[in-house]
Amino acid sequence: MNREHVELSLEKIRKIFEKASLRIEALKPGEKIPATVLAEQIAKEEDMNGPQLYPTLLFLIKDYPGVKVKRGAQGGIYKLSQDEVAQPSTPEVEVKEPELKS
Repeated sequence: MNREHVELSLEKIRKIFEKASLRIEALKPGEKIPATVLAEQIAKEEDMNGPQLYPTLLFLIKDYPGVKVKRGAQGGIYKLSQDEVAQPSTPEVEVKEPELKS
């Protein structure tokens, strides 16, 4: 394993996740941002495009505390109210892990 490459890659992912986190935390309870818009905004800063970043972004935020990710045209990343956070819910976005072939 090339440790230096792994560490550099993790630092890039950390930077993307921190940018997403700041934008999510800035939402008021009940507000939403479409995941595609968030991906596009961050991608521009990282010399990428939204479709390149979108799957990684969904993977990173799928269990983000205090938000719910909804699919579809009316979906997005919703900042939950304190009442909604107190109620357990099931995630609406299923992110499938790649199958490893042996």
